[in-house]
Amino acid sequence: MKSILKKNSKILCLVVFFLIITNVLSVTHPLVLKQILDIDFNDNNIVIILRNLAVVYIIVHIFLIISKDLRNTVINKAMSKILKDLREKLFCHVLKWNMETYQKYNSSEIYTRLTADIDNVSALFLGTLQVLVNDVLYIALMVIFMFLADIKLAIIGCIAMIITAVISYIFTHQVAKANKQILNKRDKENRQYSEMYNKNKLTYLFKLQKNTAKKINKTLDEELFYRKKFIFIESFTYPLSTTIQALAIYFILQYTLNINSFISLGSIYLVINYIKDCREPLNEIFEQLEEIQSSFMSLKRINILLKENGVEDIEKGKIDENLKGDIEFENVYMQYGDNKVLNDISFIIKEGSKVTIAGKTGVGKTTLMNILMRLYSFKSGRILIGGKDITKIRIKDIRKNISYISQTPYILEDTLKNNIVLGDESITDEQIKTAAKEIGFESTLNKFKDGLNETISKSNLSYGQLQMIAFLRAILHKANIYIFDEPTSNIDLKTEDRIQKLIDRITKKSTVIIIAHRKSTIENSDKIIYLKDGKVDLIKNKYAV
Repeated sequence: MKSILKKNSKILCLVVFFLIITNVLSVTHPLVLKQILDIDFNDNNIVIILRNLAVVYIIVHIFLIISKDLRNTVINKAMSKILKDLREKLFCHVLKWNMETYQKYNSSEIYTRLTADIDNVSALFLGTLQVLVNDVLYIALMVIFMFLADIKLAIIGCIAMIITAVISYIFTHQVAKANKQILNKRDKENRQYSEMYNKNKLTYLFKLQKNTAKKINKTLDEELFYRKKFIFIESFTYPLSTTIQALAIYFILQYTLNINSFISLGSIYLVINYIKDCREPLNEIFEQLEEIQSSFMSLKRINILLKENGVEDIEKGKIDENLKGDIEFENVYMQYGDNKVLNDISFIIKEGSKVTIAGKTGVGKTTLMNILMRLYSFKSGRILIGGKDITKIRIKDIRKNISYISQTPYILEDTLKNNIVLGDESITDEQIKTAAKEIGFESTLNKFKDGLNETISKSNLSYGQLQMIAFLRAILHKANIYIFDEPTSNIDLKTEDRIQKLIDRITKKSTVIIIAHRKSTIENSDKIIYLKDGKVDLIKNKYAV
């Protein structure tokens, strides 16, 4: 955060400058009216004096309007710039994390930090703090000018301000508490609405409508209670403040009418005007003090992410842009926290072979491939590719030489082509269409209105279509090693046969590793490695390798 504030120090100084100018002009504005009220109308130059004061009043008014407009423009620009810089810094930092660091947080946490929390922090520096500085400076200037006008009147004015401040603090605090309760109830309602919507079949099948309605109505009644409390508290703030101001004005007039010494009409007007003007900035100050707590909590949560040291350096290690050869696991151990996932794993996958990793769900098949791709680090042992220790090779080169299709297809909300090429501009439209024809995806491809330029999303495609796109992506990014995680799940038998033939063709030039349950996939492999309880249970060679 310090680096971002330092980077934007010039525009922040400009914000402070316009805050000072605007407040000085705001306080000076009634001073001109005071001078008009204090004019000696017996003066021979009364016309000239009035004309000059009128000119000054108009000039101050014009400059006040201009300064407020410039202040708001500068503040909005500064807020947008800081918001962008902070979000960019956090996003880029999160983007560099290794997978172990990602595991510490769920997606909603990171999303909230990048959106709502950053909005709160930017509002703190150019919303909350700006308002506080502006209002505190404005009140301070009003107090100074009151004392310059008349000390005794200023004392009455200050007492009125203090009482107004106490009332504002008490009621603002109570209103904030009630509002927080309302928001909590709204969140609870949203969760209940979501649950009702997502589980509507369950509701109808088990006739839970009455119970669901009763539960939601209870939450709505709770929200209504806090809304009434909010309205009740808020309705007292204005009349109480107005009463205090009226009493202060009464005491000022009573004081001025019952003293022998002369007090100018302009001084009386000035003090009364400042007493009336103080209520709004005082309310704003205490409202912003409530907001500061929320903003600092957001800043604390953002700093937790920024302090994460789990940054992945994909450029570190020996350069090997054509990594290939036998894949060898030597006594590999792997665990997540205290949970041991892989235990003394050892096997060899010959270059150019097709090997299936089989076993029940949760035995460590996908984890095995994750550590091969350096997505996670393993506790002990060695993994070699072509006799080279993968921990000594650049992560960038390892992933460049491995093409992967996961069990859960990942689709970006972008064009079909961009989802396939993923930034690789060397892949042409013809190559995509040829590969699509080979795997039986051509007919589906032709259904898209804009072809490869059609914008797609996960919601408007079937699971089988998503998997085919992911498969197409993997085979077009030519690599020395291919990893397929359940490649033929949710695909019809005809398409599966095409994919199997295509995998056989890939195997002639590359090493293929398949994580599978289907019997047809397993039986068609050169070697089958069965895992059980995180260990190699059986290695079965189907063909000579």
